[in-house]
Amino acid sequence: MSELEELEKTIAGQIETAADEQEIEAVRVATLGKKGSVSQMLKTLGSMSPEERQVMGPAINGLKARVTEALTERRDALRNAAIDARLQREKVDVTLPVRRAPAERGRIHPISQVIDEITAIFADMGFSIAEGPDIETDYYNFTALNFPEGHPAREMHDTFFFPPDEKGERKLLRTHTSPVQIHTMEAQEPPIRIVIPGKTYRQDSDATHSPMFHQLEAGDRQDGQCRQHEMGPPGVLQGVLRSAAAEHALPTVLLPLHRAEPGSGHPVRPLAAGRSALRRGQ
Repeated sequence: MSELEELEKTIAGQIETAADEQEIEAVRVATLGKKGSVSQMLKTLGSMSPEERQVMGPAINGLKARVTEALTERRDALRNAAIDARLQREKVDVTLPVRRAPAERGRIHPISQVIDEITAIFADMGFSIAEGPDIETDYYNFTALNFPEGHPAREMHDTFFFPPDEKGERKLLRTHTSPVQIHTMEAQEPPIRIVIPGKTYRQDSDATHSPMFHQLEAGDRQDGQCRQHEMGPPGVLQGVLRSAAAEHALPTVLLPLHRAEPGSGHPVRPLAAGRSALRRGQ
């Protein structure tokens, strides 16, 4: 077997065993590249006699042509095989149900759900939803609600105060939702029947407290009088609690409510819902 035949057999074996396009490219460089085996043989033609060139020239060029054709065919076969494998791997079964978009898989936050449910119950009872700013003035958060000077709630250790503005007034993050009652009473005349959900902020941060938490309070003023006596059981609050329990099939026990005393700093704050409870299984 001549040298050319041996070389062609070796190259054919390398082409046949190439597993992907990267390997077939490596075979091409090793044979037809600048320093490849076939290219090196072509360079020897210059040192041959005319008679040798007449024989070896067509033989080496024929080898080059056959190697080039074999490389092209193998590269095309590997490329088609890779495409087929990818199509098989990434195919979509059109008979499956349509996948829901990520936004459709989301769920409403439990706090938002509870607020929506409670305010909906109050709305069915004729209450309007009232909202106010999270950043308040000292007047609306304390003074208008009868918190006297020197009250502990006015101290830095209990309330988040902002630095004084150019007028020397310090804004603050509201410590309760009651300022909304003052805003509402300034904006409209009785009768006022409102429920106020919202975020509140206090300087509490430990295992059982959060510096931001939610409150929900309700106020009912008819002809300038606070109808506080109608808000606790057996009144509006009892109806709200029973409606919420019925919505989720919860057995309930209603505990006594704390009633705000006159001059306590809450002129229209008849609901002390934190002192009432829905208890499971009792």
